[in-house]
Amino acid sequence: MAGDIGKIRIRVPSSAKAGDVIRVRCLVIHPMERIERDAQGKIVDRNYNYITRVTATYLGKPVAVFDLTQSVSENPAFSFALKATAPGPVTVTFVDTHGGKYESRADIAFA
Repeated sequence: MAGDIGKIRIRVPSSAKAGDVIRVRCLVIHPMERIERDAQGKIVDRNYNYITRVTATYLGKPVAVFDLTQSVSENPAFSFALKATAPGPVTVTFVDTHGGKYESRADIAFA
């Protein structure tokens, strides 16, 4: 799985019309390691890796921002709605605690 970390899938409708509110779905391959504690409640010393921020843009403008904690499951999926005003790209960026930045895009096409 280590080779797949950061692999992103984005789904948008195959076509839309100006003014349509569409749903964008995305999934990222990521281990989302959770912080572990020992029997005394102390954090087990490890270099934990989980996604802390997800940002989505449409036509270069932010449309959704998610700030995450370590409690999100492995290979998290997100969805959000946006109003389609013109054909163009939706870009989703994931940032993790190790400084990894993973980005992908999908194009919204008008019918």
